[in-house]
Amino acid sequence: MQSFKVNNIVVPEELPLIALKNTVLFPKIVMPVIIQRQKSVAALDVALLRDNLVFFTAQRNIEDDVTPRDLMGVGTIGRVMSVFKLPDGSSKIDVEGVARARIVRYSSETPHFSVAIEPLVMVSSGADDLHESVLVRRIIDQFRRIFEMRSFPGIPPEAIYMMAQIKDAEQVISLVTSNLNIDAQEQQRILEMTDAREALQQLNLYLTRELDILDAEKSIAKETKKKIGKMQKEIFLREQLKSIEKELGVEDEQVEFDVIRKKVLSAKMPKEIEEKAIKELNRLAKMPAFSPEVSYIRNYLDWLTELPWEAKVKDAIDLKKAEKILNQDHYGLDKAKERIVEYLAVKKQVKKLKGPILCFVGPPGVGKTSIGQSIAKALGRKFVRVSLGGLRDEAEIRGHRRTYVGAMPGRIVQGIHTVKSKNPVFMLDEIDKVGADFRGDPSAALLEALDPEQNHAFSDHYLEVPYDLSDVLFIATANSLETIPPALRDRLEVISFAGYTEQEKLKISQKFLMPKLISDHGLSGASVKISDKVIGDIIHFHTMEAGVRELERQLGTIIRKITRNLVEAKSKRSITVTADSLHKYLGPIKYTHQSSEKKDEIGVATGMAWSPYGGSIITIESAKMPGRGRLILTGQQGSVMQESAQAALTYARGRVAKNGSKEDFNKTDVHVHVPVAGRKDGPSAGTAITTSLVSLFTGVPIRKDVAMTGEVTLRGKVLEIGGIKEKVLAAHRAGIKTVIMPAENKKDLEEIPKEVRKALKVVFAKTMDDVLKVALK
Repeated sequence: MQSFKVNNIVVPEELPLIALKNTVLFPKIVMPVIIQRQKSVAALDVALLRDNLVFFTAQRNIEDDVTPRDLMGVGTIGRVMSVFKLPDGSSKIDVEGVARARIVRYSSETPHFSVAIEPLVMVSSGADDLHESVLVRRIIDQFRRIFEMRSFPGIPPEAIYMMAQIKDAEQVISLVTSNLNIDAQEQQRILEMTDAREALQQLNLYLTRELDILDAEKSIAKETKKKIGKMQKEIFLREQLKSIEKELGVEDEQVEFDVIRKKVLSAKMPKEIEEKAIKELNRLAKMPAFSPEVSYIRNYLDWLTELPWEAKVKDAIDLKKAEKILNQDHYGLDKAKERIVEYLAVKKQVKKLKGPILCFVGPPGVGKTSIGQSIAKALGRKFVRVSLGGLRDEAEIRGHRRTYVGAMPGRIVQGIHTVKSKNPVFMLDEIDKVGADFRGDPSAALLEALDPEQNHAFSDHYLEVPYDLSDVLFIATANSLETIPPALRDRLEVISFAGYTEQEKLKISQKFLMPKLISDHGLSGASVKISDKVIGDIIHFHTMEAGVRELERQLGTIIRKITRNLVEAKSKRSITVTADSLHKYLGPIKYTHQSSEKKDEIGVATGMAWSPYGGSIITIESAKMPGRGRLILTGQQGSVMQESAQAALTYARGRVAKNGSKEDFNKTDVHVHVPVAGRKDGPSAGTAITTSLVSLFTGVPIRKDVAMTGEVTLRGKVLEIGGIKEKVLAAHRAGIKTVIMPAENKKDLEEIPKEVRKALKVVFAKTMDDVLKVALK
């Protein structure tokens, strides 16, 4: 095998070959190389066993498995100076470039490439060539400028100044080309050049191009810096902050923005609302993370994306099932149940019913709220209840604007957000207890929500976008209509819930209250025995209410005491509550209901009154005495009742004067007293007061078994009043035999139980003559 000598190094004609990816080895340069591929490792092993000489050539591609066609024809003879074995089996070597060479032929390809080579000498004119010397100086100067503008980690600063002392053009070419930021093909082009001047000229072009690029970058950076204002600087700093947070392990904000964007797009919002949400999200992305507004916008987007814009429960209206559910959950209330079933029937027929807004009005404890839950159960919908009692801030309904700290949507939107359904049964409890002050009028804010013609675009101050409430079934409850503003009352369809009769309360106790209480206290029906007579005594003597809440509490007291006795005695015996033992459980009688008078008396009439707790009878007493014609009213009579007494006195004086009475009313004071404790008001005591005064002036007694109600005019007409059912039931309880009521109230008899109607004689009066014919003895 022939050999040749280069720089005092004897190089054999045939050498093992190692292919380089994206790298070119130049003569007179030391370069680190990682050896990983099997053929490269085999070639290195052969070289280390011989003379440490290897032929390095660049690949035309970056494949691992290469053939001779994939390798460049010109490369560099390299001498391995050091070898460091790595843990993964590869090796890191330091190679010194010895000389250029050209491949003559491939002598073998396995287990490694072996090639026959011939030297390739670069021709240089040397220091005597002025043109070449100038090119060398220019290249060194350009490289120094590039070095100052861009750092080179592998080259110390002093090496640039040492480079100026190098006289060898080839060494300058090798050093600059290997450290210049050009690709491997351009480096290979210079390696293949044998004329030093030509190589220097090509390298000069590359350096000039690199300087132009760096100058352009510097110019652009300078112009950009001029244009950067306050916001651009903030954005730049925020990007740096993001990088710092990323290094610290903080979750990438961009990922979070992408998650919010997906939530917005999948929320099925109307198009204009979705556009607003995207706009807010873009605002959020531009804000610094430490800005206080970031949390406000995120909360706002959470509300928008979590609201049910399309999600709704499919109505499954089965009228028979609905009627069955209402009857199972509530006893009595026939008119209310009938109206609810009618509403469901219409809704089933027309699919989507605009209104009406139902309003259940009645005394406490009659089941207004619970019947709303039964409606939701019958429809298969979600149920939301919002208590409006004592509400005085309009923002509770419409929400607070987002400019306020801690702002939230109103209670209507909050309720819909909670149940995640667009069409729940929404109960507005105690709507008559809403107040108004300097913060606005909540009842006025309810007008839009409860108007079927407007609520398809309900405006909440927090959302700032319209929300469709037309699918919501609103139900309101109230104890009285008097305090509800007329505009709001006009939007409500009122369903009255009258108080329960004692018979109805007895049935409710048997079917609902007792089984529930016995179960809640861990007892069985056999452990407790309370007869209907005892429950009737509890209702009559220990409660005074239209509903059944107090009755449930009294029964609960008995059950608790029985439970304690059974637990202390460790017995399973049955305990029976009798009328005699009732005192032991509930103490003395709490209420003694007023009964009818014992005898017929002059000036003593029996009236009938209504209260939220049901009906009652009242005694109206009249007396006269010498005086100056004054009317004295006592017994906590309200202003309306006092006016009724004035009208009654005027009518009574006119009547007795017409009948020939000689009494001088200017010398007589009249005293009208209502002895029952508590405030009384309303016009319905007019007939009773008038009868009392006529009896007083004529001296004719009033029948003790007659009770009366109705408003009286100055001409003696008897006008319609309300609360007939409760008043008649109270009269029946008190032992009254005859009830006088206005003729216009005849229609209300249908509400009174049949057994009560049979036990009473009902007289319908159009004028006071009709009343007095029956009432006076």
